[in-house]
Amino acid sequence: MSERTAVIEPYLRIGQAVSEKRKKTWRIPGIRLFGELLSRETAGSILAIILLARLRLLGQMAPFGLVLWAVAARDDIRRLTLYGLVLLAAVYPDGGITVALGQLAGMSVFFLLRFRVKRFRIPFVLLAGLVYACSALPYLIAARQPYALLVMGLETLLAVLGTAVFLQVYAHPPAKLSFLSEQIEGIISWIVFAGLLLLALIHEDLALAFLASGIARVVTLWAAYCFGSGMGAATGALLGFLLGIQGSILWTGILTFAGFFGGLFRMSGRLSSAVAFFLGTGALTLYVFGYDGLSLELSLSGAACLVFLIVPLIPGRMKSLLPEQAADEGERMRELTAARIHDYCLVFKELAAAFSLASTPKEAEKEGSGLAALLEKVTENVCLRCPARSRCWEKDFQKTYQAVVKLHTLLARGQPGSRTPLPDYLQKYCRKKEELLLAFSLLKDAVNSEQIWQRRLAENRKFVTLQLTGLAKIMAEIAKEVRVGPAAAAEKLKDRFFHMELGIAQAARGGQKICGDYYSYLELRDGRQALVLSDGMGNGSRAQQESKAAVQLVERLLLAGFDKDTVVRTVNTILQLRSSEETFATLDVLLLDTEKGEVLFLKNGAAPSYLYSGGGVREIESPSVPLGILDEVELKPRRVILEDDALIVMVTDGIFEAAPGRPQWLKMYLAEQTYTHPQVLADAILEKAYQLCGGDRLRDDLTVLVCRAKRLKHRIRNCLAR
Repeated sequence: MSERTAVIEPYLRIGQAVSEKRKKTWRIPGIRLFGELLSRETAGSILAIILLARLRLLGQMAPFGLVLWAVAARDDIRRLTLYGLVLLAAVYPDGGITVALGQLAGMSVFFLLRFRVKRFRIPFVLLAGLVYACSALPYLIAARQPYALLVMGLETLLAVLGTAVFLQVYAHPPAKLSFLSEQIEGIISWIVFAGLLLLALIHEDLALAFLASGIARVVTLWAAYCFGSGMGAATGALLGFLLGIQGSILWTGILTFAGFFGGLFRMSGRLSSAVAFFLGTGALTLYVFGYDGLSLELSLSGAACLVFLIVPLIPGRMKSLLPEQAADEGERMRELTAARIHDYCLVFKELAAAFSLASTPKEAEKEGSGLAALLEKVTENVCLRCPARSRCWEKDFQKTYQAVVKLHTLLARGQPGSRTPLPDYLQKYCRKKEELLLAFSLLKDAVNSEQIWQRRLAENRKFVTLQLTGLAKIMAEIAKEVRVGPAAAAEKLKDRFFHMELGIAQAARGGQKICGDYYSYLELRDGRQALVLSDGMGNGSRAQQESKAAVQLVERLLLAGFDKDTVVRTVNTILQLRSSEETFATLDVLLLDTEKGEVLFLKNGAAPSYLYSGGGVREIESPSVPLGILDEVELKPRRVILEDDALIVMVTDGIFEAAPGRPQWLKMYLAEQTYTHPQVLADAILEKAYQLCGGDRLRDDLTVLVCRAKRLKHRIRNCLAR
């Protein structure tokens, strides 16, 4: 047996704890330089800080280096120190000691307000603007001009805007970016960030300016292909504006037009989008600049299109350049989600087991305990203060007990209390005959009511158990689908080998406007197709309400993924709970497996269905009672393998009222028909029913559903492969 150990902390006064805490010295932790540089994020952040710290807008404004340092560190002391040294080394060669001291002052203010002052928290964007304003104070003091104050205000505003962009960039790493609408802000922020980096490259050297122009084209073409002409035009306008700050603003129009033109052809493939982008860039360049710069611009656009087309052809090499964590991030998220859903499945299973295993005493025990409790209450209310109590319940206990049990039996048979004859012993010796009869009658009614509620509670417990079990199965299926992925579900739909053609005809009894039958057709998520038909009790609007409720509930349960047993039992329970009056509805369900060509019939009180296949007519029936009558419903599914052009006819019981003396008339009629379209056959059956009734009025509501299972020449996946 393993030993348990406990750590007992010594008693320490609050004053001592505060004093010892104040004695603690703050030390900057050691920087594991090589470990940090092994991170691609850190290396990229260092490169971005160097470029943006050296970027001078209009020759004098540099608002992005310090705020990128604050955002990229993400409140980590080691990164703050490392990135801070890089920032100071980047600004010193061009700005001198004044700019370096200003950056150092801004870093100090950021550290104090972010880590030392804890009474109030400033929003990060405003904090970055305040920090940059503090860093510009040395330059403002040295200049002593109103123009310098105006420039500082403009730089502070740009720093705040840059902070908002950088926060979105670091909140949406490249490995987690997707084409979902929630990620649009992150994608736009990355485009702005890329534009600033390209602007910094143009600022550094002429050769890097050509590289930046080519990268801008690749980014614009990628946005146009992935998101369409709107995003392509927006990306081109943004990058063209940023590139035009250091050169010609005409680049805004060129890249905007090229991005829009490339996005128009995205549905035709990558090659069409690249060709459209290349032609758009060349045409507008020729219009704006003439033939002088056409060759250079076409070379850059051609190189950008070539990179855009080649990169997807080498996925293996591209994956090797990405971190392993980013490569399988989607797989890990799917596995984590599936595991969580599976845990929910286990919870529902445990709850179902708890409800099903609830302690329910046996009938004999319940009867015995009920009689004992009844006798105890009677003796307390009637015999407790009776003078003859000692003789009845002590001296002649056995005789008294047998007489009381006999009285209880007589009352249980349903005899009124006032007319129930007392047993001979009680008639002779009992001094409170009327009180005894009245007490037995009242207590018997109370016990009966309690038994009714106990029975209803047991029914509700069964219903909850059934629902929890069904939810557990659904959770298990969802977990399996999540592990497999959406591609596998799409692949399964491609395995369809059959499809269903429908024909429907319906008429109400006696020419009424409302038919008591209700039907529905639906396609399930697993590729199966379903037909649901129900006939409510009676006819008219009341019958339609019952049948409609049953059909719609079956629809919801099937679409949710419940199995057939849970669906039928749930509908049966709901119909029982809907009304205190006796109501019922038939249920006729057909489930077609479009992959295997197999059909499943579920019938509860429904009329027989007829299958025409191979030149003969086959009757399919399943004797059972309608739903909503019995507590327990018996399910007898029938499975049939279909052949090509097999016809299935589903009807309600109004078909037999058309010719009461000829129950097999529909089967004989189908055997004589030449089958065409299902709708033609459905109309013909309804017309024949009218003829058999001898006029234009039916004796009962009638619905005819005819479906034909048509075998496809090729599976859907084979057609797509062609």
